[in-house]
Amino acid sequence: MQPLENLSQTIARKIRFLLTDVDDTITTNGKLRPAALDALYRLEKAGIRTICVTGGSAGWGDTYLRQWPVEAVLSESGAVCLYRENGAIRHFVHPSIVQEGYQERVQAMIQRVLSTVDGAKVSSDQFARIFDVAFDHGSEPPFLSEDGIVKIVEICRDMGAGTAVSSIHVNAWFGSFDKYEGSRAFFAQVLGLDEQEMLDTGCYCGDAPNDQVMFSRFPVSFGVGNIKKRAESMQFLPTFVAESEGGEGFAEIIDALLAKRQ
Repeated sequence: MQPLENLSQTIARKIRFLLTDVDDTITTNGKLRPAALDALYRLEKAGIRTICVTGGSAGWGDTYLRQWPVEAVLSESGAVCLYRENGAIRHFVHPSIVQEGYQERVQAMIQRVLSTVDGAKVSSDQFARIFDVAFDHGSEPPFLSEDGIVKIVEICRDMGAGTAVSSIHVNAWFGSFDKYEGSRAFFAQVLGLDEQEMLDTGCYCGDAPNDQVMFSRFPVSFGVGNIKKRAESMQFLPTFVAESEGGEGFAEIIDALLAKRQ
């Protein structure tokens, strides 16, 4: 991971889309701070289109899209994207999702995890999720042990679900998608841009193991400072890293990106 000062002017000037995680990347301890919100507005002013890519619920995604200066919100780890079209909010569901019988499979998975893993619980915002199941391990106490996290992942995968571990949740879903595949499908089917155009003109910001699929594919990627705590356990890391954590680190990344574009 290189310091932000190593970001070149040539690379910075190519960026048209900034895709970014939300929890612990834009937010700090669950809160949106002034520096991060200001950074989002400065991206908009600079003409860089911001797309949130999060394991968070579609309900939260709807709120972000209504309240923040962002182009779209790809929520639930790639399952559903919310975006504006002619002033109205639209939903794009990943084509790999088979909706018939989906909720029955979800309930069976939840019941098995809760009855098997001591201390397991679903996220308090599960009611706002359409396709994703979020098992809380670090958002609200009591927090789950590392062994508990591993057991949840094993159970979900055994039941045919895809999984990702963020800084606060174990996310599980039924479908052939993740943050990257969800982004690729949205770019192609909604924005009309192919995968290479997405990679050539986009960059990604993140903080956790579930961002590795994005770090591994985007030539230009950024990590906020808290990623350093997890670096030894991760296979793929961002190209550049901020010194500060959370929203302050995100603002630091945007400062560097915009300065290099001058």
